[in-house]
Amino acid sequence: MLSRSYYGIESGPFPYADGWGWLYHALERVAPAGSCLRRAVCRYFYPSDVERWRGGSIYRFLGVHLFGAVIPTGGILVRRSTKARMAPYTLSGPSLGAARAFYYRACVFEALHLPFFLTLIALAVHRAVNGRPDLALENTAVNLVVNMYPMMHHRRTRTRIVQLLDRSGSHTRHAKPNPAV
Repeated sequence: MLSRSYYGIESGPFPYADGWGWLYHALERVAPAGSCLRRAVCRYFYPSDVERWRGGSIYRFLGVHLFGAVIPTGGILVRRSTKARMAPYTLSGPSLGAARAFYYRACVFEALHLPFFLTLIALAVHRAVNGRPDLALENTAVNLVVNMYPMMHHRRTRTRIVQLLDRSGSHTRHAKPNPAV
């Protein structure tokens, strides 16, 4: 049986009762740093030129930065009011390695939202086709708040990390770099 500290409840890099320690440790076992799987995930989720244009201004235009301030799982206003560290949503240190690890976590958290996002889209379409536009609109609104904006928040985070890695000179700007290495 795994100890409570394995799940990030008592010790380690995750704060008490954060609840995500088990996921982070499981992901580390499935795709350890430097593995082919981690490199593939990071390359797939690399921000596009449109996302990186003007420092990710598309996300500011869409209000993702405002959503990021109040998001219950790590928004700056939530952290200030609760004094929670919320480690999975925070850089673990001031190093490039910490930025790369955080980039990977943002990829994984976005990937976790994707099946729920697609399920709610299918449900909304089904309800609209069957003459329930009120429920379809409700599903769409929930999907925006619970899945779409969190995914865009993770994409904005990755864009900011790639800018940091560009400034540090840890990879070239012309080739599609891999933040996992």
